[in-house]
Amino acid sequence: WDFFFFFRAALDARGAAMSHAVHREVHPPTGVDHAVTAYFTRPVGDGGDPNLIVASANRITVYAVNRRGDEESLDVCAEFDAQGAIGSMSVLRRRFGAPRNQRDALLIAIRERKLSVVEYDAATGDVCCSSMHSFESALGCNPLGTTLRMSREAPLVVSDPEGRCAAVVLREDGVAGKVRVLPSVDGGLGLVANDDEGRVRGPAASVRESFPLHLPGVRLIRDACFLHGYGEPALAVLYEKTPTWAGRYNLSKDTCEIVALSVDVDKQKGTVIWRRQNLPSSSYKLTALLPPLGGALVFSQDFLLHESQESSSVLGLNTFGHGGPQEGNDAEVAARAAGMGENAMANPPPACAARAVDCGLEITLDGAQASVVSEDRVLVTTKTGALLLLALHTDGRSLRRMMLQRAGGAVLSSGMCLLSRDLLFLGSRIGDSLLVKFTPKEEPTAPLMLPDAEDESEDEATEKSKGKRSKSGGAANRKRAKTAEAPPPAPSTPSPEDDDDELEALLYGTTKTETVQTDAVQTEKKREGLAGIIPGLKVAGYDLKVKDSLLGVAPVVDIAVGASAPMGSNKNERTELITACGQGKNGALAILTRGVQPELVTEVESGTLPNLQGLWTLHYRKEGSKEEREPFHHHLLLSMKSSTMIMETGEELQEVSASLEFITNQATLAASNIFGHYCSVQVTGTGIRVLKGGVKVQDVGLQDMDAPKGAAIASAQILDPYIIVRLSDGSIRLLSGDEKQMSVSLMETGAIPTSSVTAFALVDDSVEAADAAGGGERKSGWIHRAATNGTITGLEGNKKSGACNNSEAIVALTREGGSLELFSLPSCTRIWCADGLSEGMRVLSPQTPVNAESSVPEIVDIRIDSFQDAHERPLLTAVRGDGTLLLYKGFIVPAGTTYEGQDEPLEKNELRFSRVNVDVEGSGLNVAGIGAAGQLRDSLAGARLTRIGNVGEGQGVQGIFVAGPNPLWLIVRRSRVLALPTRGEGEVVAFTVFHNVNCPHGFILGTALGGVRICQMPSKMHYEAAWPVRKVALKCTPHTITYLPDFKLYALVTSAPVPWVEREIEQDNVHGIALAKVRRERAKANDDMELQYSVRLLVPGSLDSAWQHALEPGEHVQCVRNVQLRDINTGALLSLLAVGTAMPGGEDTPCRGRVILFQMVWERDAESMDGYRWKGQVCCVREAKMACTALSALDGHLIVAVGTKLTVHTWDGVELNSVAFFDTPIHTVSINVVKNFILVGDLEKGLHFFRWKANGFEKSIIQLSKDFDRMDVVSTEFLIDGATLSLLGSDMSGNARIFGYDPKSLESWKGQKLLVRSAYHVGSPISRMVRFNVEGTTAKAAPGERPKGTNRHAVFFGTLDGALGIFMPTDEPTYAKLHALQRELNTTVRSPIGCNPRTFRTPKVFEGKHVQLLAPLDVLDGGLLSKFETLTFTEQRAVAERSGVDRDLALGLIQHLSASNAFV
Repeated sequence: WDFFFFFRAALDARGAAMSHAVHREVHPPTGVDHAVTAYFTRPVGDGGDPNLIVASANRITVYAVNRRGDEESLDVCAEFDAQGAIGSMSVLRRRFGAPRNQRDALLIAIRERKLSVVEYDAATGDVCCSSMHSFESALGCNPLGTTLRMSREAPLVVSDPEGRCAAVVLREDGVAGKVRVLPSVDGGLGLVANDDEGRVRGPAASVRESFPLHLPGVRLIRDACFLHGYGEPALAVLYEKTPTWAGRYNLSKDTCEIVALSVDVDKQKGTVIWRRQNLPSSSYKLTALLPPLGGALVFSQDFLLHESQESSSVLGLNTFGHGGPQEGNDAEVAARAAGMGENAMANPPPACAARAVDCGLEITLDGAQASVVSEDRVLVTTKTGALLLLALHTDGRSLRRMMLQRAGGAVLSSGMCLLSRDLLFLGSRIGDSLLVKFTPKEEPTAPLMLPDAEDESEDEATEKSKGKRSKSGGAANRKRAKTAEAPPPAPSTPSPEDDDDELEALLYGTTKTETVQTDAVQTEKKREGLAGIIPGLKVAGYDLKVKDSLLGVAPVVDIAVGASAPMGSNKNERTELITACGQGKNGALAILTRGVQPELVTEVESGTLPNLQGLWTLHYRKEGSKEEREPFHHHLLLSMKSSTMIMETGEELQEVSASLEFITNQATLAASNIFGHYCSVQVTGTGIRVLKGGVKVQDVGLQDMDAPKGAAIASAQILDPYIIVRLSDGSIRLLSGDEKQMSVSLMETGAIPTSSVTAFALVDDSVEAADAAGGGERKSGWIHRAATNGTITGLEGNKKSGACNNSEAIVALTREGGSLELFSLPSCTRIWCADGLSEGMRVLSPQTPVNAESSVPEIVDIRIDSFQDAHERPLLTAVRGDGTLLLYKGFIVPAGTTYEGQDEPLEKNELRFSRVNVDVEGSGLNVAGIGAAGQLRDSLAGARLTRIGNVGEGQGVQGIFVAGPNPLWLIVRRSRVLALPTRGEGEVVAFTVFHNVNCPHGFILGTALGGVRICQMPSKMHYEAAWPVRKVALKCTPHTITYLPDFKLYALVTSAPVPWVEREIEQDNVHGIALAKVRRERAKANDDMELQYSVRLLVPGSLDSAWQHALEPGEHVQCVRNVQLRDINTGALLSLLAVGTAMPGGEDTPCRGRVILFQMVWERDAESMDGYRWKGQVCCVREAKMACTALSALDGHLIVAVGTKLTVHTWDGVELNSVAFFDTPIHTVSINVVKNFILVGDLEKGLHFFRWKANGFEKSIIQLSKDFDRMDVVSTEFLIDGATLSLLGSDMSGNARIFGYDPKSLESWKGQKLLVRSAYHVGSPISRMVRFNVEGTTAKAAPGERPKGTNRHAVFFGTLDGALGIFMPTDEPTYAKLHALQRELNTTVRSPIGCNPRTFRTPKVFEGKHVQLLAPLDVLDGGLLSKFETLTFTEQRAVAERSGVDRDLALGLIQHLSASNAFV
């Protein structure tokens, strides 16, 4: 290891003089890899539903089920990055005998042979690591440690359903698997106690040190699970004794076996209790069943088996699984002739086929997911998206029969788990994940006979069992059976069309329409029947309904950057990012924007309202009129520096300042409706005016507020019926309204301090919320209950006439020194206080005193809000004097919880606030600074933060708007806070919601330049993650998408199955005959369907298809580019669409391809809004003897990778002519061109760097350098920083390497070898890269000098897990400072599961792959650097001081990098 670190230091020193880059993940992964359920954030003793825990790549999200009447949804409880590639997850249950307030623990297996035990910390509202286990092997002679080698089979962690132990299966390529057992800590009566062995029984389940489990004769472990119903933990292991494959089934088949061991955790040994041999070689999955049956289901491609100590049963899934000779199979004839025996068969029958019962379906279960619903029901999803129901008919602990039937259509699931007795979660990597509610159907009253049944057949699958907690789920569901239904119609074999219709019905509640299929599709279809069904047998299915969905944009297949269509009255084009994602029926296009791009309805031009400072909209309700649910706004108040303008908001905006009695000769500080919209109140610097219908009702002057002489009102807030104001001397006054008298009066402040207050807010505590996420009764007055532990009663008053109940209002104050205090109204008693808000403490707790430094800036603005159905528990938003935005969420710490630094547990429940970390793009220091118009933003204290409510279509958007030079939307959704910048609006000084007949559910922005913009939210956008997304369903597989800037069109390539049609082929076309034979066999294996690719032209904005061209069936599109080709006859430069294709024909038929050029032409169309429409026209087709895998434009030429040749073509207006070529190694996957430099990525041979030389008649491709490390390239791109050109490539292991071409370096072998500048582990394979010019770098330069940064290009990329990220070059001084800061953050920032961020970002390689030379880790981790902003003020200063960087400078550099990432 000393040599390893010495070598690493030498590489770091070498790379110090090279160019540097920073990586930043701008959108988290969305593809669900694993999903489990656990009582993670709350114990089982509290009742309610368990948590749903979802893993997406290296990100874990914990959800709680939120039930509102008949509606169920998922709310986020916690989310964090694991800093490691997650291989598997399991749940360590609360052990029998442990306290009922003990929670479950989460077991996370990392691919680098590590295991982390994670639990929820109720004292901080966050997660923490209780223990970390490493199973790395010794270094040995291999220079690359096991921590940097990843097995292709990830470590598998499973746990005992009764919580007695857990097991980790370590699987290595070609090596027998190893199993290590982790005994759980014994359960006890006390919540926290130590025993004689030093084992701690804490608030969550935990494990002790692991020990190896000896497995005699076990090799190549495929799966494992713990069985139910045994006195000791019973581990079942599925393994392959002798490796084989489909081509060797005639010599070696039935190679899988199961061994069940009883594990004695005290003696640390296992005893074999039963075995099963001769299982199908395709067996891959085990699922434990609930007692009394017990045992495990074994999933294979063609069979479904149940194996237990008492019985063994087999269910056949298709006719192919039974094997036997195949007519017309030339391979069988050749094998018999070669002496392999007369009975040699390509598909010999497995041993279990003789006793298998036919299920009556034609399905395969490879890649299936399953969940055990009850003791006799299992739901299974297939790789095609079909949802199956497996019925188990038992006799005690013996299985009589298994029956399989179709239950409907679903998403293609990658993770499936049961949340409760009626909720099922279907996680997907290629579509939206679904929360499905299932209710049992009525048992049929008549026997199900064979011709009438759709409901019978067998199939099976299950997920990690839920032990005794899910034991009675099926029985309870059966008791709730509803009205009987008629027998279902005659079944049919599940087809893709059926699955699509059923998925649409599942998602949108539509009924399945009857479709007429062609005779070609109906032929060869096998009717679905019920095998083994006897008269009198009753089987009931489930009614399914989608309750919630989690948005998914994985995998990112391709990315295009284009210009969106104009929206509303705004005719300016905007950049939009479109990704092609999903597969099959889940295929879609996702339009993503970084932030909120308002749709302009109308505007008041800039400069019309100079010194604009505030905006307020008011309702007007006539006395005696019926209260409207969503009334329109009637008046708009515009506050300038010394005046106020009143506008009437009807069909048009009209000034009515003279006709109404509002105060217009002064600036307005606050305005709102009170007394249930009957009256309005206006606060100015000299007093308060109450109006009814625009007529003055009351004036409250400074003398009525006992203001000292010379004082004026500095700021104010209004919450019906209370008004709080701060005078210029810093004192606080509180006024209360009387609805009967229609007046306001000064009230006694009681314990509320009147001095040393830095910020204040009125809080509405009337939102109904449960005490904890996902459980308990929903009541109003949450803050009162939490702060007083329920001692204040009478808080559940109903909201009357839109007003807040008197006992549901709270005053929040921040004092000098950073303390936060809450006071109840109208009693004005202090109910809660805590220190450390200005310090930015992780948790605000009354139990933890904080002595903040005197240099910490004070809080200048504060809000506390609760949002119905979006963020029900309070959200605290505060702005510090230095511009830092602080967010906290409220939570209740249950009694008995211990806190760090305290010995005694809490005696009663306690209210605390935990900090919420949000990524604020480039704002920060300028939030409270001086704006572009020179106005001091500090004069708007109390107006920076505005509540957003009911903005946008549908359920609307809720949250907080932060005004300033970089306006920010804090949108709340699923109890999660999303920080989204405002695009294209500049500095915003005021915001207000606006509901009008011409602008429903809109908003108004006041700009610093004196303009007003009335806007609406973009339609059909989903605010689920870091970027707003709009998905357009394709219901087919997208492959590539390209933007055509000259025509403002998108070119999309999709594929969909079409019926096989026999085509006439000439007799002398040997290749065509062989290709047709292969395609025919492939179509027969897919229900006589084959893929057909098509090229579409899409219109920006709506993304409607303007034109479509279908390619030949069986011809696959490999690449699509918009190219600029020069006509050698005319010299004109034409913009064309180039498509490269391939015609795969299997191993025995050469794969040929074509290059097709399309030109865009337009034709008149009366139905189009523009009067014309675009369409494509084939202008050239060039046949190729090999596949065309990549192409690009090169100085007016077309460069194409055909097989193992790189060819350059010229265009003469009719055809392509070859002028130069170069032999490439194996398979070219990408071509990138910058000027005359060419970057080529090969799938197995790394990067190749070329230069195009064209001097007169001499045209050639010259290889400058190449990568000798044999990198398995997936995608490539250039990284440009001024005059420095770097080469970026990614591989299948999720690594990104930056290369440089330096012929003067001795290490480059005179330029022949590309030098690795740096390497970085992204965490997931990068599927597509896009280069773009970095915004905000076009600074002006002195005369004669080159503008600095004008040629800086970053790379935007998408991954197979649905994540989006950026690689951006950075200069040497910035890198040096941030690299020193990053070194400190590696050890300062708390890791949720205990993994090291530097180890995670170190490049890794899969076992069996070529080990590449170690490269310097010179890429900055932008995600880790952003954690610097989440530290407390004191921690920031300490870390910056240790790094040798000033705190403000470090924050400025980090925020500058964030602002430079403003891609769209």
